[in-house]
Amino acid sequence: MSENNVVRRKARLTRYMNIKLIVFFLLVVAMLIFLSYRIFMIVYSSGDKYTKQVLNQQQYSSTTIPYKRGDIVDRNGVVLATSIKVYNLILDPKIILSEDGKYYDATIDALCSVFGYSEGELIEYINDRATKSYAIKEKNLEYQDIKPFLDIQNDTKNYPYVKGVWFEEQYMRKYPFSTLASNVIGFTGYGNVGNWGIEGSYSDILNGTNGRKYGYVDENNNMESVIKEAVDGNTVVSTIDFNVQTIVEKYIAQWKEQYTPENIGVVIVDPNTNEVIAMSGDVSYDLNNPRDLTGLYTEEEIEAMTDEETLAALNAMWRNYCISDTYEPGSTFKPFTVLSALEEKIVSTEDTFSCDGKEIIGEWTIKCHKNEGHGKLTLAETVALSCNDAMMYITDKMGTKMFAEYQSRFNFGKLTGIDLPGEESCVNLIYSAENMGASTLATNSFGQNFNVTMIQMISAFASAINGGYYYEPHVVTEILNPAGGVSETIGTTLVKRTTTEANSEIIRQACYMCVESGSGRSARIDGYKIGGKTGTAQKLPREDEKYLVSFMGFVSNSSDEPQLLGYVVVDNPVMETVSSSAASKLWKAIMEEVLPYMNIFPETGDLPDDNNPDVNPDEEPENTEDFDEVYEDAPIEDELN
Repeated sequence: MSENNVVRRKARLTRYMNIKLIVFFLLVVAMLIFLSYRIFMIVYSSGDKYTKQVLNQQQYSSTTIPYKRGDIVDRNGVVLATSIKVYNLILDPKIILSEDGKYYDATIDALCSVFGYSEGELIEYINDRATKSYAIKEKNLEYQDIKPFLDIQNDTKNYPYVKGVWFEEQYMRKYPFSTLASNVIGFTGYGNVGNWGIEGSYSDILNGTNGRKYGYVDENNNMESVIKEAVDGNTVVSTIDFNVQTIVEKYIAQWKEQYTPENIGVVIVDPNTNEVIAMSGDVSYDLNNPRDLTGLYTEEEIEAMTDEETLAALNAMWRNYCISDTYEPGSTFKPFTVLSALEEKIVSTEDTFSCDGKEIIGEWTIKCHKNEGHGKLTLAETVALSCNDAMMYITDKMGTKMFAEYQSRFNFGKLTGIDLPGEESCVNLIYSAENMGASTLATNSFGQNFNVTMIQMISAFASAINGGYYYEPHVVTEILNPAGGVSETIGTTLVKRTTTEANSEIIRQACYMCVESGSGRSARIDGYKIGGKTGTAQKLPREDEKYLVSFMGFVSNSSDEPQLLGYVVVDNPVMETVSSSAASKLWKAIMEEVLPYMNIFPETGDLPDDNNPDVNPDEEPENTEDFDEVYEDAPIEDELN
């Protein structure tokens, strides 16, 4: 091939390559222009959406900020329940094991040094969770427990490689006085859910709202965050008085040891408002460890329990005897029988009654506790000397319909509405007019053959002595917001009128006589004007000869205004001779300390000498002889349940 042909061929190839390069270049430019246009359009139309997606793919955190559940305080501000800040120790094994183990030894050494962990066990714990970023190593540590480790973390100069450990804040419920008023206060479970007591009734008010901290790391490694603060719960101010409650529980413990009863209940209220100042049964539990049964059962008994038996034992321990347990009231009911008859003008203070020791009702002989009879009695003396015969005479004149109506007026067989969970109404443990026979009416007149609760009795009795005003019982008086201001005042609620001022005064005078010279003499306290009523009720089954003794007592000022009302029930005390004095003496022991504390001081001289020497409550129990012979009707529990 000639040299000229070669040159011409190379020239054509060069032009061809140049054309291809130009075309390729133009295509690339066109593509870049197109891509730029597309990017511009994407950014313009959907930039925010894709920015959020990118940010969401970067490091992101969401942390709960726990709220503090509100306190429960007594009427004077003594804290009965609170929430303290505690910390969970959180490990991040992925970080601890990262960077070729650079953080491994230093972090393990620091953890073992501060918290006393075994090095081998800690290493195993971390290695078993090597792929995790969140592992709770320990819960509910207090600040003083974690402070040494925080100091190490903050000392980055000497401890630069301590990584992958942090502390999660939360709150733990704390009860400073452990068992005090346990059946009134209640406790909390998982998730700050209140159980029993005030914790249960006012759980929503005590609870707050969690906050949250949101954060992410942006493209420049800057932490961006948004914080929604937690809202703490409200504080509940109870009507309970810490000192009065302490006194009550002290003497319950003493009486429990002395008389070994099945149970003891004590309730103290302001009779003019029905605010509960103290309330306790003899079974209490540690609010800081509410599932601990070791105070009631041996370890062997607990281990032998089935799940159902354990739950039953716990519920029995948690229940509030004063509002949940029922019993026959006995002679403490007699003032209501007299009041009902006074309201209907069936009896008056001018009437006298003759007691020969028994009443014949149909084919049944129902006896007075004084077998030989009391003889001639005034209306006040029928209460003071606790005469069954007179009560049966009064209810016979009333009839079943009227008697049942007045039981309802005094709220027996109904809920009182107390602001505590677990109240029993006794609706199925009380006779209606339709199913009340003659002998049942007779025995009901002196408090047998129907059931009540302690809160029913004391609420009704408060109305009987305060002029006839039936107030709803309550254990909470105020709600305070997290800043300490009053957000709600829970005032006294008048439910109904039960009797007149005049008839209420008649009952007060009869109750004063009961303590001064009748069956309640063992409750006397020198210098104080005290009224009351004793009760001794035979329990079912009658043949077991078990008794529940009680005393309802109040203290009045010189103007005959009741200041304080207390009710004591002692269920089946072990005594040589069963007597209501086991209850009235407990009432006296409590009140001798409570009255001066509450600034209720003696206003009179010594009470008059005893003028009824044959009435001795220490020796002569009520309603104890031939008791199982008097009933024509089946026991109320068998017939009505």
